[in-house]
Amino acid sequence: MSHPVITVDNLSKYYRLGETASSGGALSSLTSLFKPRSTAQTTRDLWALKDVSFEVPRGQVTGIIGRNGAGKSTLLKILSRITDPTSGSATIHGRVGSLLEVGTGFHPELTGRENVFLNGSILGMARSEIERKFNEIVEFSEIGIFIDTPVKRYSSGMYTRLAFSVAANLDPEILIIDEVLSVGDAAFQKKCLVKINHLMRSGRTVLFVSHNIGSINELCNSAVLLHKGRMVKSGGVSETIEEYTKLIAESSTTQNETGYHGDGVSLNRIAVTKSDGTPETVFDLNDEIVLNFEYQVHKPLETLQLCIVLSRNMIELFSSFDTDGLEMPLIRRDPGRYRASFHISPGSLKAGGYSVATYLGTMTDLLLEVPASTQFTIEELSENTAYRGYRRERLGHIVAPGLWDTVEL
Repeated sequence: MSHPVITVDNLSKYYRLGETASSGGALSSLTSLFKPRSTAQTTRDLWALKDVSFEVPRGQVTGIIGRNGAGKSTLLKILSRITDPTSGSATIHGRVGSLLEVGTGFHPELTGRENVFLNGSILGMARSEIERKFNEIVEFSEIGIFIDTPVKRYSSGMYTRLAFSVAANLDPEILIIDEVLSVGDAAFQKKCLVKINHLMRSGRTVLFVSHNIGSINELCNSAVLLHKGRMVKSGGVSETIEEYTKLIAESSTTQNETGYHGDGVSLNRIAVTKSDGTPETVFDLNDEIVLNFEYQVHKPLETLQLCIVLSRNMIELFSSFDTDGLEMPLIRRDPGRYRASFHISPGSLKAGGYSVATYLGTMTDLLLEVPASTQFTIEELSENTAYRGYRRERLGHIVAPGLWDTVEL
């Protein structure tokens, strides 16, 4: 085995989180139905990583896998020198190019051109060296005339294209990629994968996080599995994916006896299940996902509605009310227990991690809010799914459920 270019030794990262719970963010942008409440401040302690150790030899492509909150992004940020570990060490031999979440690595007030030279300087490159690569970077990113526009005016897709082009074309010896490629369009994603393959063949070392198990299996020759901040396995891709599958099976319960109480209402249960009612946290692309809610009304309430907001990477994708589609949506709920279910059709969401916020309220008052009531992950687990590849190449995170009507003219 060649000499390791990355050595992670008992790496740990500790956070003390200050959590702000307020309805003003998600719901105020959706609707004015509910009245915002005051902000509540709480804190909690979190070990995002705990005693993680592994090595990556030169020229190896290593996938980092695990469920939401496993510590994957924290690990990449430490390796990219964006944040420091609390304890332990990460030793890297070679020039590192990083592509993490949108918003990392570029100065928003600088133009694309200025950010290219800034990133090259940070990597220790001479200006003449960056100039030789500049046209190649702009051409690959497809930014064109916008290269002289401040990046704060870029769309997320433009930002991602330029960020990947900078990271991949400034001759990094080590390329670190978070699952940011899901932001780009299908054609550019293919272009990036071709570039990654080229870097692999030229002996570069690549680390990347992905919920796309198919890509991990196809591109990587090793994998690291993280769970709740700890490393469960490091080794061959097939064995690590198999261990991940076992981990999913062992922890696939999302039955939530919540006991959240509001003004005249209680949210008693939240469960994420398959269509047959089996509790689950990780789904395949061709699974139907059902969000189940049980709540209790303690006094007569006019215009009571249950609202959910589905988000990915803290970006709100859509909202839905349990009264949507009713001819008379503003209905009265009498005291009693109620059950509501929201069905997500197979293939309508791309692979990745999602969170659900839950709200109960009337036209005038927000009665109960749970900003992050539950989470689930969608993976490309099955080799035979009808949505494999096809859904991956679609723009955005959601496939619209609208019906088409096409006739020959």
